[in-house]
Amino acid sequence: MDITFKQNLAQRAQSRLLEYGGFITALWIISIFFSTSLAIIVSALLILLWLLSFQFMMLPAILKKSPVAAWSLLLFAGFIFGLSYSSALTRDGFSMVMKYRELLFIPILFSFLAAERYRNWAWKAFIIASVLTLLISFSMSAGMIDLSAQGDPSYKSRITHSIFIAFFAFFCAHKACADDRYAGFYLALLLLCGYNLFFVVEGRTGQLIFMALILLFAVQRFTKKGLLFSLIAMIIFMAFFLSFSEKAARIREGFANTQAYLQAKPGQTESSMGQRYTFWKNSLALVAEKPLLGHGTGSLAKEYKRISKSEGIITENPHNEFLMISVQLGLVGLFVYLGFLVSQYYCSQKMPDEEKWLAQGILLSLIIASLFNTPILDHTEGHWFASMIALCFSNLQGSGKKSARQCSA
Repeated sequence: MDITFKQNLAQRAQSRLLEYGGFITALWIISIFFSTSLAIIVSALLILLWLLSFQFMMLPAILKKSPVAAWSLLLFAGFIFGLSYSSALTRDGFSMVMKYRELLFIPILFSFLAAERYRNWAWKAFIIASVLTLLISFSMSAGMIDLSAQGDPSYKSRITHSIFIAFFAFFCAHKACADDRYAGFYLALLLLCGYNLFFVVEGRTGQLIFMALILLFAVQRFTKKGLLFSLIAMIIFMAFFLSFSEKAARIREGFANTQAYLQAKPGQTESSMGQRYTFWKNSLALVAEKPLLGHGTGSLAKEYKRISKSEGIITENPHNEFLMISVQLGLVGLFVYLGFLVSQYYCSQKMPDEEKWLAQGILLSLIIASLFNTPILDHTEGHWFASMIALCFSNLQGSGKKSARQCSA
């Protein structure tokens, strides 16, 4: 009797800790949008709750059920292993490992988001944070408030803001189709997102993600005729936007930079796109030097400085996640990152349509962001992608009838 009482007490305590974890996860999602310091504090609370609730004992089961969690943990382990042969200083190597710590949160968040109730909290937190981000951006654009340190009408950087809003637009598009009661509300948010991306903040990465997600939405929701109509409408919009809008200056500048760089004697190498192409070229040269395992964790800054002395342009970030990983961990590390991406597509195929569509949207956003930035390395984007990936795929871990599906490799 005494043993049964203790077991029931332990179960109630664990259940309460998981409930706290679900609430803290929702708070964490909001904090990622607005405060790096708060996000770090809340993430520490999540780890503490994960330990106190003994969810670490469930980690083997989670990794077995979800290749997404397994590949994310394997990639983080790769960065730890890369310390053993890195050419970088020890402190630089450990600093790089810490920058990729958000990979750990994917399996951790699976524990707190297994129940549908807690996932609903997290999605509501995502909606609230996204709407607030939009309102703050429009308020800054109108001169009502000034919260930007970079001159852009966005609380976070132009790149970060545009990634967040592009996916939120995709989310609103699906909600407008699925929710008759609030369809008008989500349609209005979708239009506001599009206007904000192209006429207020003008982040090129987010604009590209937005266009790609609109096409993905059309593929997911429409017939072939609807897809063709969407494609034609997008082409017409972009033609008018590039031809007549002053807000398209950064896109036209990117095309001009690319054209100049591709000449026999590259020009405009100091431009934003020109620098990116230079970073990519030199990073590929570093990969060619040690293609299998790379130069080790945290080595890119040191090795890039060595190889680019004559150019006078150095960097600690090649603005490409695939190259960032390949330089440090070689083709083995790149294979693991690709496995992480492929596992998301594979697992999305096991989910109901609406959940599958959102999961594929976050995957496409991550792929495009990885081509032009380092979304896993960067603090805000990395934690945001980790939380959204966990939110999209955690339903595969539940014990309920609706969420009892598994995604075994």
